[in-house]
Amino acid sequence: MTESTTAAGDRCALGAEHGSYHWGDSLKLMEGVPDGSVRAVVCSPPFEGPRLIADEDRTGAAFLDWLMPFFQQFERVLRPDGCVAFELGGLWLSDAPGKAVQHAGAVHALAKAGWRLVQDFYYYNPQLLNPEPEGAARAPDSVTPIWVMARTHDVHYDVSALRHPARRPFVRGNLLEFDTSGGYDQAYEKTLAETSLHPYADRWPTVVPELFVELLTRPGDLVLDPFAGSGATCFAAERLGRRWLGFELDRGLEQHVRAMFAARPAG
Repeated sequence: MTESTTAAGDRCALGAEHGSYHWGDSLKLMEGVPDGSVRAVVCSPPFEGPRLIADEDRTGAAFLDWLMPFFQQFERVLRPDGCVAFELGGLWLSDAPGKAVQHAGAVHALAKAGWRLVQDFYYYNPQLLNPEPEGAARAPDSVTPIWVMARTHDVHYDVSALRHPARRPFVRGNLLEFDTSGGYDQAYEKTLAETSLHPYADRWPTVVPELFVELLTRPGDLVLDPFAGSGATCFAAERLGRRWLGFELDRGLEQHVRAMFAARPAG
C-alpha cells in the first residue's frame, strides 16, 4: 500500500490503486463521503457496539442507539439503489450464560425505519466449532447471519457470483460455508507472522466480503466499509476492480492492514 493524505484529519491514510483506508471516527469520516456515491456498504460491525451487553439490556437497546446513526449516514451516502451487507449475530451476555438479541432488534428497527430486507445469508465457519475457553457450557456459535438491506428491493444483484466455480462447493442457497484456509488468508497470516503478530481475531475470511462485493456491485462502483478492521473488504474490492473506502477507529490494526494488502497466495 502507499501513503495517502486524501481524508481530512487523517494524515496517515493508506492508499492503493482503487481506494484508501483511513483511521478515525467513522461517523465523522463519512461526513466527507458525497451523497449518493456508494453502491454498497459491506461491513462487520462489532456485535456489542461500544460496550458489552449485560443481562439487564439483553435486547441491546444501547446497541441500537449506537448503530442507527451509522445507517442514517449509509442512507445519505448510498445510491438510491445501493445496499448494505452487514454481518451481525447474537452475542453472549457479559454477565449471564445466555444471549442478547441485538441482531434481531437491529433488523426490526431498520425495517421500521423504512429499510427493506433484500435477503438474509447464514455464514457457517467450521473453524468455530470449538467452544470459547472458559465460556458458557453451551453449543458454540458457528453460524452468523449476514443481512442485505436497502431502501428498495430493486438493487443490483449478480446471482452469478454465487455460482462461481471456486465458490460453488461452499454456497448452498443462502448458506455459506467458508473459513480462513484460503490462499489470501494464509498469505496474510504468514506475512503477519513475520512481524510476530497474531492474526486479527475478529476478521472474516477474505472470501466472504469478496462474495458480497461481487454480488452487489459492478466494476468501478464505490464500496464502503466503515468498520474496516484488517482490511478484508477493502482488499477484496481492490482485487475486483471496485473503488473503495475503509474507515477504522483502531489505529493499532495498521500492520494487519499492510499484511492483508501484501497477501499473495502461493503459486
